[in-house]
Amino acid sequence: MHWKAKALAFWMLERPGGDALHYFLQRHITRTWPRRVTALDALWAVAQRVLGDCRRHGLTRPSVLEIGSGRDLAVPLALNRLGVERIVAADVARLARLDLVGHAARHMSNKAAAPLAGTLETWADLERLGIAYRAPERNCPSGEVFDCSCSNEVLEHVPRTELPELIRALKAATRRGGISTHSIDYSDHYARSDRNLSRFNFLTFTDTEWARYNSSRQHVNRLRHSDYVRLFREAGFAIAHATAVVGDPPMDLRARLAPQFCSYEESDLFSLKGHIVAIS
Repeated sequence: MHWKAKALAFWMLERPGGDALHYFLQRHITRTWPRRVTALDALWAVAQRVLGDCRRHGLTRPSVLEIGSGRDLAVPLALNRLGVERIVAADVARLARLDLVGHAARHMSNKAAAPLAGTLETWADLERLGIAYRAPERNCPSGEVFDCSCSNEVLEHVPRTELPELIRALKAATRRGGISTHSIDYSDHYARSDRNLSRFNFLTFTDTEWARYNSSRQHVNRLRHSDYVRLFREAGFAIAHATAVVGDPPMDLRARLAPQFCSYEESDLFSLKGHIVAIS
């Protein structure tokens, strides 16, 4: 699908009833829900990485806050099956559905060879399992503190004007000596469905130009790896680990960059994915 057509479709979904229509399309047309086995396996690996980050910093039995948990709470469920006893799954909108949660739970239980005790038919059942779902939750649960806060491909969707506040909230929610660990996708998300599009295409637009394509359904803030590292430091975190995977942009893209991106180092500008672990 051409990326500009997809951008227009997302803007149309901003209208009343767009949430229900979006889910209908995802479930019955694109069939992205329930998640396929490969997608769930990838999220199992995300949960393993989060626990690996915790253990490298001496957190052997961590409590975990995940922000942006999505429709099926797959990462919190994987963490639970891997032995985490207290998990809060938070999101800005109440997207999760119990049927999708149950689907993900069965897969994660099979991965861990750890069958669920009972069923997941109500949100109370989820709480008894050790997972509290908090949505809508704008930033982080107020007054609660965790050994680890985390997200997976979420921070790039937070508007740049709101991101500093969110990271400060993560600092407040992460106990002293705890960690905040995040995987971030720095690429143009429209390139996922338009194979003719460079994953750095969005860097050729000014903010005003990009606003035409940047609806809340597919919002990306276009910040680069160094921007996130700086924001975590400004919030009071110490950076323990910050790595990025660098891609190879089309040769002509450098000449078409929007002015605001011209001052970045190329290894920073053309990062595709990042992994940041910050100590509170």
